[in-house]
Amino acid sequence: MPRDLPPTKATVLISGDGSNLQALIDAAPLMPHLKIVRVISNKAGANGLNRAKAASIPTAYHNLVSGKYYAAGEKDPAVKAAAREKYDADLAKIVLADSPDIVVCAGWMHILTSKFLDPLAEKNVPVINLHPALPKQYDGANAIERAYDDYHKGKLENDTTGIMMHYVISEVDRGEPIVIRKIQCKTPETLDELKTRMHSQEHELILEGTQLAISDLWEKRSKSE
Repeated sequence: MPRDLPPTKATVLISGDGSNLQALIDAAPLMPHLKIVRVISNKAGANGLNRAKAASIPTAYHNLVSGKYYAAGEKDPAVKAAAREKYDADLAKIVLADSPDIVVCAGWMHILTSKFLDPLAEKNVPVINLHPALPKQYDGANAIERAYDDYHKGKLENDTTGIMMHYVISEVDRGEPIVIRKIQCKTPETLDELKTRMHSQEHELILEGTQLAISDLWEKRSKSE
């Protein structure tokens, strides 16, 4: 990976174990320009917070219920929609307080609305996401499970699923792809075995995609100066 990039501050959003976050942390010798300035989780028990603390990276916890955006068990769609917009607006403020150059979603299980994306765009801070599916296939949650099921039903095109890094837009998992990796399904293979195989590829792809996005970011900034 090229090393001649300016120092780049990144905020990483997580919801779970944080193995992809760990890949970014461990990539320091390859990406010396990358500095993770904060890890934010919407789950209090996310192991990724422990990984961040072990690497002396500041953390934050931002949750819809504990933050009193709406009560647990809230059913009214209008109440929930308004609460999510307020949550996203506040998340944007938390992120921008650190003045990051880029935001990386690494297993972030919360759909980001324009209330988050627009303030970041105004500051020219790209938001990128790792998603375990190919473009325009299996948007949203449980992508690996859905591909696995379709494969065994004979419905998966070319018996191939994959992983992509893409720019985040309001339409879930429909932003411009940054890098794509195809993965062939096979028999015999359990769902857990497919997940393990894909996760090992994710750890490589998140580095490649983040690096490409950072390179593009600084190229665009240099042209605008």
